[in-house]
Amino acid sequence: MKTATASGIAGADAELEALIKEARRRQRRRYLAAGAAVLAVLGGIAGVLTSLHASGSAHRSRPSPPRSPAAVEHVPRGPGPIPRSVGTTVLMWPVGYPAFTSAGGPASYVDDLGTGRLAQSGAVAISAGDFQPLLARTGHWLVYVGNGTMAIRDDLRGKPRVLGRTPFFAPAASPGYVWLFRTRHLKRGQFQILARLVPVAGGRAGPTVILPAGVNLPVIRGTDAGLLLQTRQGLALWNPGAAPRILPHSSSTSVGFDATPRFVAYGTGCGSQVTAQDAPYEPNAGYDTCKMLRVFDVLTGRMTSIAAPPGTGGWVPNGFDLVNAISRRGQMIAAYAATLPQGTGHVRLYVLRTTSPPSRPIPVPRSFAFIFARTAWSANGRWLLYQGPGRRLWAYQVTTGKTRASSTPCCQYTVMAAAPSHSG
Repeated sequence: MKTATASGIAGADAELEALIKEARRRQRRRYLAAGAAVLAVLGGIAGVLTSLHASGSAHRSRPSPPRSPAAVEHVPRGPGPIPRSVGTTVLMWPVGYPAFTSAGGPASYVDDLGTGRLAQSGAVAISAGDFQPLLARTGHWLVYVGNGTMAIRDDLRGKPRVLGRTPFFAPAASPGYVWLFRTRHLKRGQFQILARLVPVAGGRAGPTVILPAGVNLPVIRGTDAGLLLQTRQGLALWNPGAAPRILPHSSSTSVGFDATPRFVAYGTGCGSQVTAQDAPYEPNAGYDTCKMLRVFDVLTGRMTSIAAPPGTGGWVPNGFDLVNAISRRGQMIAAYAATLPQGTGHVRLYVLRTTSPPSRPIPVPRSFAFIFARTAWSANGRWLLYQGPGRRLWAYQVTTGKTRASSTPCCQYTVMAAAPSHSG
C-alpha cells in the first residue's frame, strides 16, 4: 500500500491546518518525531491526511528491527509457553525499522497463540500518519486507516472494504459499527465536524450529525452514554441535542489510557517528561507521566481513582486506541508506571482491579520495559499479553499469578490488537 501524498496541499486553508495541528498535538504530546508530516486536502470534503517521509514515523513507538521468527533470542528459562487455550490471535504492527519506505508501508506479525503459528502479513495495509485510532477491532472486523477508512475480517480472510474516504474514524458502542468523521468549511475560516454511523459489514449509513463547536479531532469513540470527545475543557460525553458533559476531574491536560463502551480510563495531574540524551532507548523522546489514573463508568457515574505506585515517577499513558488496557469486562486495567530516574525511559507494568475501593496496583512479574511498550488482553480476558524478558511476547494470568512466554519478537509496536483465534 502506498502512503498518502501531499498533492493539493498548496490550497490548504490556514484555519484547517491549525485544526489538524491541534489534533496532532493532543495525540503526540511532545513526541519528537523523526519524520516530517505534511497535509493534504481530501477530495471535496476538506478531510485531512498526514504522511511521513521514509526517515521515520510520527508515532510514539519505534518498532524493533526486522528479524525472522526463527532467528530469535533465547527466552529466559522458567516459564513455559503461552497455553493454546488462551485462544487468541495477536496482530502487531509495524514489523521493521525504518517502518516506511518509498515502496509503501510495512507488514504485521500475526501470532495465532491457539496454534503457535507466527507469520508476517500485509493484509492490513495501515497508512503512515498521525491518526487516532490507526486500527480498532469491532465485532468480527478490524477497521484501520489505509486509503481512507478500511475494514477486513479479524481472521484476515477476504478483501478489505472501503468504508469511507476519510481517515478519521472511531469505534461505535455497538459491535460492528464505526463513526466516520469529516470536516466542512464554513465562512470566515470556521469549520464543522460531521459524523455518520456506518455498519462495517455493509448497509445503509446513519444520518449526518454535526458535532458541537469546540470539539477537537480525533473523536475517541462511541460509548454507552454517547460520543467520547476531546474538548478545550477536557474529555466529555455528548449526545445530539445536549451540551457536552465534562468527565469528573478531566481537564485540557488529561491524557488517555483506554476506553471501551462502558469505561473511560484517563490520567490527571499529568506533566511532560523527556528521556536523557544518553538514554539506551529513544533518547530525547517526550512522554507523559500522571499522578492519578481515573477509571470512569459512563453508565453508573462511578469513578475509581488510583494513585501512581510509591517509588515511581507516575503512570505513563499510551493514549486512547493504541493499546488494549481495559479487560473485556472492565474489571481490570493494565498500566505502565515510570521507574526512577525519569530520564532512562524505563517503565514497569501493573494490573489494577477497578472495584471500589480499588485494589492496590499489582506489579506484573518481569515486566520492565522501555516507554511506548504495548499491551493487550487475551480474547477471553484472562491473560494479559505484554513485553517481557528476551524481547518476547509474554502472558500474565492475574487470577493465579502465572507467567508464560512466547518466541514471538516483541514489543515496541505502534499497534497491538487481539482477536479470537481462528485455529478451528
